[in-house]
Amino acid sequence: MAKRASAGELRTRIYIRRLEKEADKEGVAGEQMESVFAPGADGKERVWHCKWVNAYGTEAVTAMQLQIREPATLTMRYSPRIKADCLIYRLGDRSPYEIIGINDVEERHTWLEVKVCRKQAAQ
Repeated sequence: MAKRASAGELRTRIYIRRLEKEADKEGVAGEQMESVFAPGADGKERVWHCKWVNAYGTEAVTAMQLQIREPATLTMRYSPRIKADCLIYRLGDRSPYEIIGINDVEERHTWLEVKVCRKQAAQ
């Protein structure tokens, strides 16, 4: 897969969110999706750009054997806020992708290679 990408290849716009659990005044637990980044200057959720490559060839066959739905590899700029418990939403897509693995390319804190698959209900 790609170890780096040029700025022109970072075409796919995504939102990176984390499920935050908190209790209200009465002690009832609630869950809410929160962006991992601070809002932009306009007050809206910040969009992150990445290079999105869907799985193909032997990688797709292996994913089918493991019953992984819609695997893909994302190459994006490094951020320490992106962790394995985050969910990724493509712009305009309502169902999230969950992170399978994160690779800080060459441990340089410049690029991240993130393996994702479509989130599905527990079996």
